[in-house]
Amino acid sequence: MSNLPGILYVVSLPIGNASDISTRAREVLSGVNIIAAEDTRKAREWFQRTGIRTEARILASHSHNENNSAKGLLPLLHNGENIALVSDAGTPRISDPGYTLVKTAHAEGIVVIPIPGACALTTLVSVSPLPVEPLLFLGFISPKSGTRLNTLARYNDFEGSVVLYESVHRIEKLLAALKTSWGNCEVFIGREMTKTHEEYFFGNLETALSWVPGKKGEFAICVFKKRLM
Repeated sequence: MSNLPGILYVVSLPIGNASDISTRAREVLSGVNIIAAEDTRKAREWFQRTGIRTEARILASHSHNENNSAKGLLPLLHNGENIALVSDAGTPRISDPGYTLVKTAHAEGIVVIPIPGACALTTLVSVSPLPVEPLLFLGFISPKSGTRLNTLARYNDFEGSVVLYESVHRIEKLLAALKTSWGNCEVFIGREMTKTHEEYFFGNLETALSWVPGKKGEFAICVFKKRLM
């Protein structure tokens, strides 16, 4: 065991296409002592499927145990263990767990290193025909109607592109709420990005509400809004 503290690596995984993983991410995952995963079963299956060989212990670190997980992982880092933090897909902390561990690691003098890669946010805006500066990222907002409308109302004065994520079960309600709150804005939507049935839509919120019924998968939405007077 090293007398020096370990390193916390924040490792991005592909959001759909397994070929998008970087060589550096493979090297880190193969070399760390511990992998803190959002779902340990999915992580093991993903490593097997992509041929990543690791002898690391895989421990659960998800939204329901984030505080306890951080308390358990920090002593291991101080004892010289190197840890990789991963989510089920994409980059940890971007609408995924990891905040508590990363914040506490910094506070306790642990070196935190990003291993960048895929992220639905950057994947979407990289191909968006809408301006992306300034950019506001909201991720997943509350599915409760009143709370959702209140959240959107807080940004009525913002002018620029807003990126949100939504599931197949609530995408229509989100688009309707956006139209109610901000009017018939232009919108760019990515569905199942980098996967076999990847698809994109560009139009306004009214036409998006006609396009989306029957569509399945995961959605990332970029709305270009103007300041409400």
